[in-house]
Amino acid sequence: MHKILEFQAVVLAAGRGSRLPDVGGKVSKCLLPVGPYPLLWYSLNMLERAGFQETLLVVLDEDKSSIINALENCPLKIKYDLIVIPSEEDWGTANSLKHISSRVTTDLIVVSGDLISNVNLNDILNLYRKHDATLASLFFNNGPEEWIELPGLKTKAKPDKDLVCIDKDTERLVFLASASDFEENVTIPRLLLKKFNTVSMFSRLLDAHLYIMKNWVVNYVVEMDKFTSIKGELIPHIVKKQMSKPKNAVEKKGTSEKGVVLTKDIFDFAVNQGFEDKIRSMSSYTDHSFGYKPVYHGDRIRCYTHIPHTNTFGLRVNTLSAYYLANSKIMSKWDEITGTTLSNKYHPNSEVKTKQIDDVSTVGEKSIVSEKTSIRNTSIGMNCIVENKVRLTNCILMNNVTVKEGCVLQDCIVYTGATLENNCLLQYCIVGPHHVVPSSTSANHQLHAETTDNMITLG
Repeated sequence: MHKILEFQAVVLAAGRGSRLPDVGGKVSKCLLPVGPYPLLWYSLNMLERAGFQETLLVVLDEDKSSIINALENCPLKIKYDLIVIPSEEDWGTANSLKHISSRVTTDLIVVSGDLISNVNLNDILNLYRKHDATLASLFFNNGPEEWIELPGLKTKAKPDKDLVCIDKDTERLVFLASASDFEENVTIPRLLLKKFNTVSMFSRLLDAHLYIMKNWVVNYVVEMDKFTSIKGELIPHIVKKQMSKPKNAVEKKGTSEKGVVLTKDIFDFAVNQGFEDKIRSMSSYTDHSFGYKPVYHGDRIRCYTHIPHTNTFGLRVNTLSAYYLANSKIMSKWDEITGTTLSNKYHPNSEVKTKQIDDVSTVGEKSIVSEKTSIRNTSIGMNCIVENKVRLTNCILMNNVTVKEGCVLQDCIVYTGATLENNCLLQYCIVGPHHVVPSSTSANHQLHAETTDNMITLG
């Protein structure tokens, strides 16, 4: 495996998971268990497999010690430098980028801490290198969204969708907006259609929230101090600016009578440092096959996107449905997603006495699974107790959960510290942290928690 030294990697893992049910209490999204490891491990593993030796890891200050403890028990060679941001402030991803700006010395790859994928990162890195791009992004096109029945209260909420326009000949990302920004008709700039003749619009792509960007983009974010979100504000802004040209000093607002620029725009940052323009003018290379425009149409800002083959696994665990789907699929696709073989599906310090447990279930450290139990496609966390005559099918048990004798759980999520008393029968239910479900409770699509005030339930 070759080493990647020309890019700095940043993993953003300070999100609270606003689109996941609040019933989970204070569990940080990046620490939610997916199979045998916390969600954050999968992003770090992906960078490690691509050749990155170190990364900056942005986390909330109150999560720092929990994240250190969790990752110490995971197989990782990549070095991670934790950078904390204040938990009490509502920072967006662009605010995190500003916070680490003094540490950024090269071009940057920004990865969301909730991404699970087996994508070959070198494909998108090479696309960025090939065109000396300003920005490269990653989208997945995995076909129709997989429908699954979710635990908890039923909801008709629909996730937001992006409208993405890509020039198929060049892989240029030429338009990006949220579908919710438009009521009926979508207006595409005429200049865009004149400039690119093979534009395709997509509305079902999954944004991986993985971006490669020039070092100057970070400086621009710091200087302008107007962006809160990378995905929602910064990326669409840069994509739109591709259609613009630099203004001269007279055209610029805020220019003094002596021609001194008082206010800056993006083109004051997007400056070629070498002989790029001269080299392109002397080269026979062109990225389009019509007209007499120069290569890249002379654009100083250029955005691209990589859409891997539909067989590529890509999932962002930012909703309940995505979290549930990740746990249901992770073990069956383990080798191809992680590039490793999981030899210990049951932690060496656990006690698994039953023989009725399938090979896609996992058991965490110091957990006890009694002899007369049936476990199917279930993830069991640390320090759990599963008593006799229990059946678990398609379930997620977090740490310190107790399931007492006679319980039957199907398609349930049980949060940390919860207890299910004898003979409970639950289907498609969510049990909140430290909640006790009384004996003989029978429920379907219910929430069992100490409080459900202000709870968000999205599919």
